Amino acid sequence: MAKKSREEEDYNEEHDEDGRFFSDGLTTEEKGVMTWVDHMEEIEDTLDAAAVQRLVVRLERATSKNTEDRITYAQSPENFVESEAELDEAIQRLLLLTNDVQYLRMLDELEVLPTLVGLVAHENADIALDVIQLVAELAAEDAWSHEGESQEERAMVVAFVAAMARCEFFQALGQNLRRLNEDVESSEAEADRQGVFQTLTLIENLVSLDVTLAEKAVEEMDLLEWLRDRIPKSLARDSVQADSNQQYAAEIASILFQASPEICRQTGSSFMDALLQCLAKHRKHTPVDDIEMEYLENIVDSICMLVATPEGKQLFIDHEGVELLVLLQKQHQVGRLLSIKILDHALSPP
Repeated sequence: MAKKSREEEDYNEEHDEDGRFFSDGLTTEEKGVMTWVDHMEEIEDTLDAAAVQRLVVRLERATSKNTEDRITYAQSPENFVESEAELDEAIQRLLLLTNDVQYLRMLDELEVLPTLVGLVAHENADIALDVIQLVAELAAEDAWSHEGESQEERAMVVAFVAAMARCEFFQALGQNLRRLNEDVESSEAEADRQGVFQTLTLIENLVSLDVTLAEKAVEEMDLLEWLRDRIPKSLARDSVQADSNQQYAAEIASILFQASPEICRQTGSSFMDALLQCLAKHRKHTPVDDIEMEYLENIVDSICMLVATPEGKQLFIDHEGVELLVLLQKQHQVGRLLSIKILDHALSPP
């Protein structure tokens, strides 16, 4: 039998074991390149001041390149797809800051915050969503609540969001929320629905982070008006059922009212009317799933918070809330229980 060459032995060691293929197909040189790439990614994933500067430079360059490409190739979108992908990645790389929020101040010092705020108005809703998701993740409790450090890290995140607010971030957020179209059945509509969800997530995270910032966001976004219009509006096939973002909008209203008496005081007559109309629509309709049940509970929780104030109690009476409670008492068990909860809050002293 002919002796196998060294090359054949190496090949068999890598490729054959019980007939299975094990080689990665890379030459020694290619493996060296891959090792170098992995090493560079590890360096970039390690945050320090120099790494943050590189992230900021990368974002500024990607933004400028994408802006230029969109102007140059306005009639040929395929020509700015690459720069848009680079911009998307540059924003997402900033999520590394959630691992160490002490470097957030550098974004303000390096004057990149106006760029981030400007991207909320980007023609591509996915780019705007990247920025919203970034701030939402930074404001999330996971980013700043660590044992023994939560207060210091919380202060760092509060300072960052406050700096964004000075660059009119909340106004941009409100304008973007109103350009999103959840109605259309298309891939763009799905992205818009995700944009609404992430915006509401950001508001929820702000309540946990700092109620004063949440109050500022509500005012500058004109959020109560948007919630008033979205809470009654179902995008489900059965218009009586609640869709997921409709339920989340109701939940956010409930969270805001429970967290801030000031927001309760800002709530006008039309908001109370909208809540009562939602409750009346479900008077003869038993919730069909958990989403709809949670939606109704959030509607009731919002009404309970409002009627606990003298102004809210008067609005409740003016919009025939008492009469609605009487009707609910005659309906299914869910309606009776919800009406009793409202009545309990309405009769409680302030």
